Amino acid sequence: MGFVERSRELDILRELYSDTAGGRGRVVLVSGPGATGKTELLRSFADHAAEAGALVLSAACSRAERMLPAAVMGQLFTSVPLPLEVMRRISAFIDLGVTTTEGRADIRAVHGMCVELLDIARDRPLVLLVDDVEFADETTLQTLLHLQRRLTSAQILVVLTESPQPQHFNPEFRAELTRQACFCNIQLTPLSEAAVAEILRGWTDEATAEALAPAYHRASGGNPLLVHALHQDQSVDGVTTPDEVVVGERFRQAVLACLRRWDPAILELAHGLALLDDFATPALLGELLDTKPVRVEWMLHALATSGLLAGGRFRHPAARAAVLHALDPEAQSTMHARAAELLHAEGAPAPAIGAHLIAAGGLPHPWAITVLQESATHALAENRVDDAVEALKLALDTCDDETRRITLTAMLADCQWRVNPAAVSRHLPLLRAALRDGRLAERHAAALLRYQLWHGHHEQARETLRRLREGQHQLDPAAAADLEAAAEWLRLYFPVAFAEPDDGPAAGPAPAAVTPRADSGVGLAAPSLTAVLTDGVTDDVIARAEQVLGSYLLVDGRLESALCALQTLVFADRMDRAVHWCDTLAAEAGIRGATTWHAILSDVQSHIALRQGNLPLAERLAGEALEAMPPHNWGVAIGSPLSHLLLAKVGMDKLDEAEAQLKHVMPDAVRDTWFWPQYLRARGYLHLAGGRVHAAFADFETCGQLATQWDLDLPTLLPWRGDLAQVYLRSGRPEMARGMVTEQLARPGAGNARTRGISLLLLGSALDVKQRVNTLRQAANLLQESGDRYQLLLALAALSSAHHGRGEFNTSRVVARSAMQLAKDIQAQALCRRLLPGGDALGGEEGENPQGHEEMSRLSDAEQRVATLAALGHTNREIGKKLYITVSTVEQHLTRVYRKLNVRRRTELSLGLPMDSTGTGLLAVAPSGAERPWQQWEPATAQAS
Repeated sequence: MGFVERSRELDILRELYSDTAGGRGRVVLVSGPGATGKTELLRSFADHAAEAGALVLSAACSRAERMLPAAVMGQLFTSVPLPLEVMRRISAFIDLGVTTTEGRADIRAVHGMCVELLDIARDRPLVLLVDDVEFADETTLQTLLHLQRRLTSAQILVVLTESPQPQHFNPEFRAELTRQACFCNIQLTPLSEAAVAEILRGWTDEATAEALAPAYHRASGGNPLLVHALHQDQSVDGVTTPDEVVVGERFRQAVLACLRRWDPAILELAHGLALLDDFATPALLGELLDTKPVRVEWMLHALATSGLLAGGRFRHPAARAAVLHALDPEAQSTMHARAAELLHAEGAPAPAIGAHLIAAGGLPHPWAITVLQESATHALAENRVDDAVEALKLALDTCDDETRRITLTAMLADCQWRVNPAAVSRHLPLLRAALRDGRLAERHAAALLRYQLWHGHHEQARETLRRLREGQHQLDPAAAADLEAAAEWLRLYFPVAFAEPDDGPAAGPAPAAVTPRADSGVGLAAPSLTAVLTDGVTDDVIARAEQVLGSYLLVDGRLESALCALQTLVFADRMDRAVHWCDTLAAEAGIRGATTWHAILSDVQSHIALRQGNLPLAERLAGEALEAMPPHNWGVAIGSPLSHLLLAKVGMDKLDEAEAQLKHVMPDAVRDTWFWPQYLRARGYLHLAGGRVHAAFADFETCGQLATQWDLDLPTLLPWRGDLAQVYLRSGRPEMARGMVTEQLARPGAGNARTRGISLLLLGSALDVKQRVNTLRQAANLLQESGDRYQLLLALAALSSAHHGRGEFNTSRVVARSAMQLAKDIQAQALCRRLLPGGDALGGEEGENPQGHEEMSRLSDAEQRVATLAALGHTNREIGKKLYITVSTVEQHLTRVYRKLNVRRRTELSLGLPMDSTGTGLLAVAPSGAERPWQQWEPATAQAS
């Protein structure tokens, strides 16, 4: 350890030694907090004295040897080799000291040892160094005082060190020592920032030392031991940052070493200070430790002067943590319990008291349960869900009041639902019984309904719903609005549980259970989803859905109403708005630590990605949903993320990976929810891709039966007829396929661009080869408008096959190239190759630039716009009106387009115009060139990755 900022004190000792060498004996007491460099000062002075020709005798006192007579004197005389005759006499004196009684030193031993020291000093200067003299035995102390009174003309310098103690072991010794004329006192203080920088310069370069010095000084308070410990931690870590220091195990051990050099009372005070932290006052610490405040203040001052404290608190969190960790667990529990009682008596905030109650394992007092309940509420407000769960569990363990236990259980279920829905199931019997007895609050009853549905207790959910309806006139406005807004979504996804008693097993999107209220912003969304699925999209419906999401907070717990509004935007094909609100809610879920919400929103985002045809993103988001919340936590809703994952993998031809997902065991109760047909449909497509046509037919047919039975036969929601049509096409029965598609187009809501586009794609595929092109062209246009790149890929592949079947090989190749480029973007190349005429007839590597792009690069912007509109079927006159040019100009542009693209007629343009990587291509060119047919959805998290 380097000797820094102690030159003044060392000069004083050197000067005193010069006086001693001249025959004037002196006694010096070096005082200072523990680990402030007293021992190092003694060592440096000992070297100086030895070099100057002095005989140096040294000893270090110990608390353990304090009751051993003459122990320190024995150290002094044996610290250097002395003549055998001298050592024989010293041994006799020490043995004489052992025979003392009543703790008093034998004057003969004291006098004899003093005489020996004075004799030694006649020939050469003698320096006696005693470290930590406060722990010296009585015989040694008396010998030192006896010697001090005889130093007038002796060549003896006595240097003692001491650390402040809350209560001096030998007050008479200190009083006698300090009143003599030959006495001198040196007071040590912690190192300054400049001294810390000087120490650092011994380890690193000048610039780094200057940069690190402030941080080192802040953390250590100038305590040399702590400074060196910080350096050791930094060396082990291997990182040097000017703004902060590395605090590790060596620093923590150094903190404890500092404290253990003092009286145990100071270590006990440090424990109390670490325990109470911001609430530590001298008065409260005194009560906690059963010590007088004056003594507490003295010990706090001592800790501050050592550099451990600043402003009455530990300088560094690691120091506080080290002190707490060193406390015996049983003693710590007892101290926490006492701290909780004291803080409660002082009227401290509930979270502060609750932390002590949790650490103590609770207290059997009613006020303790109240405090824990309030602590849980505060923890939830601060998004510390795990802390809230811990507080509520402890409150339940110590509560014997049944009514209160119901409230605590309901609160605990709400907390656990946010992070671990499976844990909620154990609370359902108590909450259900409380509902029957009328002892469950309305908001907790609505949450109970959610838990029961999620875990598949549909009969119990019906009972809960019936009781909610019976008592709806007693609901507070917020609860009534929640029930109203959530009813539609719950009836959609849990049709069996929400069936009216007279309706048998079926119940469709009937009127809301609660009469709509004009003052309920949440309730405005109630009819939105049904309206979109049956009647189509209106601005009013979209506005109401966004109003719900704009007024929604995760803390409100209105899960179903928010999901209803989100699904409204999704089925209305307002993907950009759905993405925006998903990102907004996902960010809030992350802040609040709501794992359940994060998983559900990832699942919704996966659904959106599928409807956009972004298969890789859909796969990743569905995987994230299942990773954020394991399958057993999903309850009956497991069918949703699994279905999205299956559809994405099937589209990307990852059939083996998709097959592996079928190993998940589906709860029996899922069959009574909408998640079941979702899952069956995805599984059906896996069967179809694997050539298992009959198995696919069975799954699709079951989907249709359930949709019809539950009065949810809506193509936008579940196009099961189109799914069966694909099976018929695969089986060579196009007339059956046409019949299915025709029925689907006649259903409510089938006019949606995406639904109609998919239907026309299937219808065109079922027509005679000479009749397909126009229908498939319409399907492609609609699918491009809807933004579903996957379905657009299927339409382009079918269109390429149709042109090929009509002998229009050039157009077929151009369309095929567009399909392959789109397939590459969504990682569906393998599927696309199988669908295109001639399989891999395109030739070349995937990474090659399609010839179509080279051809299109020859066109000017004006020619591209004209060619696009012509390919979409517009007449020359219509093109002229849209582009504000004359018909003659249109004809001139088309003439040049035909020549550059090597086509002979308008129909050969078709959809063969190449597309860009987003799938928009020239089909999306508008006169302004500013609009796109869809938003390519990529959330913030995906961009960041």
